[in-house]
Amino acid sequence: MAQVFASEIDGDGCATECLHPEVVAPLLGRSLGRDGAQAVGDLFSTLADPSRARIVHLLAISERDLCVCDIALVLGMTVSALSHQLRFLRERGAVERRKAGRIAYYRLVDAHLRELVLGAATHVAERA
Repeated sequence: MAQVFASEIDGDGCATECLHPEVVAPLLGRSLGRDGAQAVGDLFSTLADPSRARIVHLLAISERDLCVCDIALVLGMTVSALSHQLRFLRERGAVERRKAGRIAYYRLVDAHLRELVLGAATHVAERA
């Protein structure tokens, strides 16, 4: 796996010396590297579509896995349009699918994504 965090100061450097080494020193090696930044950007671009954001939020607030028909009903989407978005989300690792016979159930991949989406929804609601 590629390095996620930058381990040194990138770029050509600064024209002046570090003014606050006590602030900068603990941050070295902790900021996102290029690969990590790309992965974070990819995650946010996956969630950037309003339909996908609604799907992921619904899965975040649900206490149970939801089937395609139930998601479509709650969100007022066609099953076809929903299935397309769910496939997109699954291919990008945001949701997981479980099949029970002919019925497909979906859930978020982990608690981190749930916290991110719920936090974003809270942030937006507080700013409104």
